[in-house]
This record gives sequence, structure tokens and C-alpha cells, in this order.
Amino acid sequence: MVAEASGEGLLSKLGRLADPRGNRGRRYPLDGLLAMLILGALNGEKSLRGMWIWGCKHWQSLRRPLGLVGNPRPPAYATLWYVLSALPSDALNEALQEWTLSWSGEQVRSVSVDGKVLRGSRRKSPAQSAAEVIAAAGQEVGVVLAQREVCEGDAITAAIELLKGMPLQGMVVTADAGLLCRQVVDTILEGGGDYLGVVKENRPEVKKAVDDWVEPEVFPPGPGASTG
Repeated sequence: MVAEASGEGLLSKLGRLADPRGNRGRRYPLDGLLAMLILGALNGEKSLRGMWIWGCKHWQSLRRPLGLVGNPRPPAYATLWYVLSALPSDALNEALQEWTLSWSGEQVRSVSVDGKVLRGSRRKSPAQSAAEVIAAAGQEVGVVLAQREVCEGDAITAAIELLKGMPLQGMVVTADAGLLCRQVVDTILEGGGDYLGVVKENRPEVKKAVDDWVEPEVFPPGPGASTG
């Protein structure tokens, strides 16, 4: 998370986020708290409590590199819960996206765009639906480059917003048939990229339409063959 030779480190980008807390009684810097949680997630923790417990266990080795040297004890769980509740989710997403693209841009030439359900967001109550996002993954580096939340089931709008925030010049973007509509295709082309649609067996009507369109061009009938 420190600054790399090719650009600014993630900790510095997190430090530019607006802290939602008041100045009074603020003991732990926002960037250090967020970095602790990110490290917990990278080490396999899937919940906020799990990330907090991981951070508490490793506090003595974390607090100096993360700029938390004035705090001999880790923060309370309630502190982390409040910070994340008050921090706009798009602000953190943008900081992570900016950092990821800063070191992966030269390596990535193909991007996969797909819908995902966030792990750990499913609820037992039918009224509480799981959190959905549209994510763009760099195929060469195997990491998510950016993601956008799907609001009110509108995956197309989320995909367009995601793509508009990414450098697409010279990229090949792949997407499932359900996302590859005219608006999304236009966004990719306007950004200087190319697109490739993926048709799976779970969309048989789309597959049939594509087969009917492509087959005569790829396998034209031979001399004397019937076109019926």
C-alpha cells in the first residue's frame, strides 16, 4: 500500500478522502482505518467484524506502517462501523478504482464486465435483497478494476456508468448478452474500445438468433444445396 515507483500508493489516495467524522475526539486517521480493513479482507476476512478482529490481532505490526503510531490500542468495533456507515460508498470505490488503474493500465488489454452479488450481503428476509454490483475485471491481471452498485435492478445504467469511468482506448470489452445492449456498445465505442459478446446456454433465444444470423455467412451452402 506504500507509494510505488510508477505512481501514488493506495494509502495516499485513501488519505485524500473526506473524513465524515467531526474533528473533536478523532483519534484514528481515516486512511489508516480503511487500510486496516482492506488488509483484513485481503487476508480472507469476509465481514466487518472479521476484518476488525484481524486488525486487532496484528495491531502492533500495523499501526506504524499505517500511520496509527499514536494509538497503542486498536479502535473499537463501533468506531469502524460508524466510519463505514457515514462514508459514501462511491468515494471509497473511486479511490480504489483510481489506484488499481494506476498500476494495471499498461498490463490490461481485455476487460470482462459482469454482474455480481456481493459476498456476505444476502439476507434471510425476502424484503432485504442482496447487494448487486457490475464489476469490470482485467483478464491479464486477474483483479477487479472497478465496480458500480446496481440501483433498483438497473444493471444497464450501472454498466454504462462503470465504463464511462474507465480508460477504454485500445481495450477489448467482453460482456454477457444481457449487458451488451446498444447503449453499452455505444459507450464502449465512444471510449475507443472494441466489444465482444458472450452468449451462454442460459440465453437460448439469443443464441438461436445469433446462430441463424452467423451460420449462413460462416458455412454457406455448397453448389446445388438447398437454402431451405
